[in-house]
Amino acid sequence: MTVNRFEPVHQAHAIAEMVMFFEFLPGFGTHIERLIPLRSELESDFPSSDLLEVVEFHLSDQHSSTPKAKAGGIELRRFKTDGSFEWLIRITLQSISIHCLDYTRWNYIWAKVNSYADKIFAKLAGVDVGISGIGLKYIDQFVFHGALDDYNAELLFKRDSGLLHARAFSSGVQWHCHTGWFQEAENLGQFLSQMNVDSAINNTQAGQRAVISIDHTFTRRAQREGELTRYLTLGNTGLEARSHLAQWMHDANKELLSDLLVDTVRERISLNIEG
Repeated sequence: MTVNRFEPVHQAHAIAEMVMFFEFLPGFGTHIERLIPLRSELESDFPSSDLLEVVEFHLSDQHSSTPKAKAGGIELRRFKTDGSFEWLIRITLQSISIHCLDYTRWNYIWAKVNSYADKIFAKLAGVDVGISGIGLKYIDQFVFHGALDDYNAELLFKRDSGLLHARAFSSGVQWHCHTGWFQEAENLGQFLSQMNVDSAINNTQAGQRAVISIDHTFTRRAQREGELTRYLTLGNTGLEARSHLAQWMHDANKELLSDLLVDTVRERISLNIEG
């Protein structure tokens, strides 16, 4: 007899992707040229890279200017052996994001993310960069093992969790729950917490399967000018400031999952184990 159950997308954990991101005020794009040397300087960690271009032109009542291509950012990539992303750094005219798609343990992965951030911000030393937000995003995925007719959200989620609506447990395989709220963190400020849960049917070579994705993002947005500048600081000051902020968001994400998931699943992904 087949036992119906949800399994994490990876054997030891459910994290499909973790992203640390930085959002900037208008004008950040004027410094993109300073960041282009990262393509060669980080080549050992990111063997594949591209220069992102944007096309700029101006319109007036009399005429339009000739379109001009200019640097609009860079993308640094590291691939797994199957051709999927392992790591990705994307720098645009508005933001910088560092993506880990081969998650292992928090302490190890965060040290790498923080070191990449330090190398990026070293290129911006001495220029006036306005940061508007900083955040951490997790995408956790669980695959249902069993016939689609036997799908049961209660095998994964607590029915009494205040984070899900009741229809998540009565709508069958396909449903969505998107919500958001603000949380206050002592000495760190107010964070916007956004949670998107999607249950869907994926088509694979082996047939159809039900997959649940939990997309959770914490964002700390600046309320006044210069409030978040310390997170761009070079050396130990910036490394420690980002670590303190990211650790709070990481721990808060674990609390959210603890509120969502049933005990057997929390144990399956070792949610309460640090490191």
